[in-house]
Amino acid sequence: MIDLHCHSLASDGSYSPSELINMAENLNITHLALTDHDTTAGLDEFLSYQSNVKRIPGIEISVEIDKGELHIVGLFIDRTNKSLMEMEEEVQYYRKKRNEKMLAALSKLVKKNVKIEDLVDNPNAQLGRPHVAKYLLRNNIVSSIQDAFDLYLKDGASLAFKKQQVSIERALNVIKAAGGISIMAHPYTLKLDDEKLEDLIKQYKILGLDGVEAYSSHNPLEKKHIFAEIAKRNGMLISCGSDFHGANGKVAALGADTCGISDDEILEPIYHRLNNR
Repeated sequence: MIDLHCHSLASDGSYSPSELINMAENLNITHLALTDHDTTAGLDEFLSYQSNVKRIPGIEISVEIDKGELHIVGLFIDRTNKSLMEMEEEVQYYRKKRNEKMLAALSKLVKKNVKIEDLVDNPNAQLGRPHVAKYLLRNNIVSSIQDAFDLYLKDGASLAFKKQQVSIERALNVIKAAGGISIMAHPYTLKLDDEKLEDLIKQYKILGLDGVEAYSSHNPLEKKHIFAEIAKRNGMLISCGSDFHGANGKVAALGADTCGISDDEILEPIYHRLNNR
């Protein structure tokens, strides 16, 4: 079993990188990628922890798009790359400004001053919507995490503030500069029909996109093989991942989204692409 998309305490997951590795060992996951949102802060712990699990350094970059949600996963990245570090610093500034708006709106809703430490246990973690959802649940504003998203945190709702994001061109160029493989994460969240999605993938391939996360916990079962076929038709790599967030997530357990094709069919083309650049 492999899982090429998960999150730790370094962004909005609920487990440390080392805890994720221990979980992977218990689940017989052979390859695990840590792909925290817009940060590589968890990679030192992730890569230095002793384990037989093959650990893949990664990142998930939020990309500016008019409609839907577009994230690009970078796999096998060099976290010390200058372009990558510059982008991380810039995105963290965008995130800080978004957080200020979110905290102000949350304080107004609950009628008291809410600080970031009221939402996150780890002072180095990145505040995200799952943290706000858990706060609303703890304070009996909602009856479930799902209610929090439906009522307050879905796009356009009162506590949903989008941070400024990088362009697709920059995200792809940064991942390439860092020696990585670029993957379109959970394409279903783009909310496009199959034809329009394929057209978009063709455009992004020209810009340098390497692959598509056809097998994702976000993709409906009936869409997974369709997305894989779209990737194959266009000479794209196929990836799979749970997008595991632990207790902060709405969907999936670590390794939950097993690939519809063999692990070797996923990994061999990826390693071939890496070794032939």
